[in-house]
Amino acid sequence: MVYNKLKLIFIIILPFGVGYLLSFFLRNTNAILAPELTLTFSLNATEIGFLTSIFFFAGAAQYIPLAILLDKYGPKRIYVGEIILAIIGCIITTYADSYLMLVIGRAFLGLGIGSCLTTALKSVTIWFPSQFWATANGMILFSGSIGAILSTKPLQIFMNFYEWRDLFFIGFIVCLILLSGVILSMPDKKSEDQSNGESNFFVYMQIIKNKNFYTLAPVSALGLASFFTIQGLWENGWMADVAGLSQEEIGLRLLIVAIAMSFGTLGNGALVDYLSKRGFDRAKYLATGLMMLFIVQIFFALNIDTDGYWQWVILGLTGNIGVLVHPILN
Repeated sequence: MVYNKLKLIFIIILPFGVGYLLSFFLRNTNAILAPELTLTFSLNATEIGFLTSIFFFAGAAQYIPLAILLDKYGPKRIYVGEIILAIIGCIITTYADSYLMLVIGRAFLGLGIGSCLTTALKSVTIWFPSQFWATANGMILFSGSIGAILSTKPLQIFMNFYEWRDLFFIGFIVCLILLSGVILSMPDKKSEDQSNGESNFFVYMQIIKNKNFYTLAPVSALGLASFFTIQGLWENGWMADVAGLSQEEIGLRLLIVAIAMSFGTLGNGALVDYLSKRGFDRAKYLATGLMMLFIVQIFFALNIDTDGYWQWVILGLTGNIGVLVHPILN
């Protein structure tokens, strides 16, 4: 069946966008929930840090097998499985009565929607023309930035009226609705050139032999890893302990990062597609953005202008730029 681009946005981009919104939101909730979780379970800073990081560990542990499964079964079936794991994670977290149950629940969330971006990017390469990949990826990443925004000031306001368990119960309901939508509306299709193990092996060998993989992928991964670590784990503590900011000032800066990220993820994808059509090298755009990201991190490390706003804007604008390596390598 042939779909026009607008319909594809609704049946491909939108459901994956909702999943990535949930992924980013639930990934960053501990920045706001940490005091409540500490009070409920008598946790220390190390336990909070491990609880936060287990989302990343669980997601990262499955990337290679996930890629193989995506090639074999296609994005829709894998995405359904990811959402089911997220539903289990939300249920466990909602009713957790110990630190161990919190860790297990968060691990299920990481195993589920923690890796849904990979599934989304795969789906984009199947359904959209290559000249639209960066823009489509940017739309999905933009959804993630909305999740990041919701995990700052809006979550602080939510916590004034509800308990943290209510948050994960709502996540459970949203995941159920998303699961129904994916099953009923998302088309099922595998890559035409990756239908068997032999062709998969050939594709992997092409990637390994591609010199751009060794020059772009490591630095791109470093940029994404550093940004996710700063946003999901370090920035709140750094603002409080190093910059000496109040919770109100911290909440404002978290919101600034998230808003800047929303502009960056959508704008970078559209801009690099526009420039590449006019002969500009996508790799140079990626390198420039990564350089800005690393420079602003040096300012953080040296405690330069700790109460400023501009560095948080740059962090948000460039934090997700490493994802541009995907359309470049493809």
